[in-house]
Amino acid sequence: MPIHDPGYREWHGVRAALLTRWMVVAEIGIRRAWLSMWLRRMMFFAWMPAALMGFLIFVYEQASGRDEFAGEAVIGLSQMLLEPGAGGRRQFSNVSELVQRRTASPGTERHLFWSALLLTLFRRSQPFILIPMIGVIVPPLISQDFRSRAFLLYFSRPLTRIQYILGKAASVMFFLLMITLVPALLLFLMGVLLSPDLSVLSSTWDLPLKILLVSLMMVVPCTLLSLMLSSLTTESRYASFGWFAIWILGFLTYAAIMPMMSSEATSLLQCVSLFHVFSDVAAWILDTNFQVQGIEMRLILLGLITVLSSAVLYRRVSAPLQI
Repeated sequence: MPIHDPGYREWHGVRAALLTRWMVVAEIGIRRAWLSMWLRRMMFFAWMPAALMGFLIFVYEQASGRDEFAGEAVIGLSQMLLEPGAGGRRQFSNVSELVQRRTASPGTERHLFWSALLLTLFRRSQPFILIPMIGVIVPPLISQDFRSRAFLLYFSRPLTRIQYILGKAASVMFFLLMITLVPALLLFLMGVLLSPDLSVLSSTWDLPLKILLVSLMMVVPCTLLSLMLSSLTTESRYASFGWFAIWILGFLTYAAIMPMMSSEATSLLQCVSLFHVFSDVAAWILDTNFQVQGIEMRLILLGLITVLSSAVLYRRVSAPLQI
């Protein structure tokens, strides 16, 4: 073969459909991430709280069939799981009161208790798994492609930049949804199966929709923010450091300044800590009685994180291809 003949040639084989090419990138990311022993361990620990919540639902449903024990069971479980909110507000504060006075219908009581369990899952257990899981999966996803020039291999195929970003994001969201959306939906399904009859769906039909909304509100901004950090450097350790620094410094700043600030500045200050932002948004979605001052500011912040991270990520992925 003459030396001037080698080079890129037109592909005459069968191409994947345009709408499914990103799945190849996602599959590669998922398979590479699953090789990590730390990731498999975190997946195991992420499902343990959901199993505990399932046991509590079992106890509740068994106790609710006996009126003389239902009140004590629900009050004891609610006191163990629920905590006072900021500024004297209580999440699901009327659970114990409604059970003590027996003024709520069984459907309303069940809806309150299931929502309290779901909020406990989203606010207390899953964020502490989600943050280190992203720190393990995401930093090398794009930074290593830049360092090893692997993006040239990707884009030598009929793959667009949007499909490349979508594939990388899907590989991250797959694992994040496995520890947020899937356990919560299985918890809801377990509650339905343990209930006396399927009439419970009439009072809890909105919970799957709220679960999906809370999961997306947590997963989408976190995925895009972490991918943006990975695209800003060729060293994955710098991206990992930046990811943990955002969460840790924000939380410490909130804890240090919050006691000295007035109530008027609380909503603005709370946006410093992403942990508290996601916590309040989850409470606002799952508990209609939980009033969050300045919830609009938190929603705007999550929207800005999503939009700005997407813009920076697209620009960084496009930069090596520009001549």
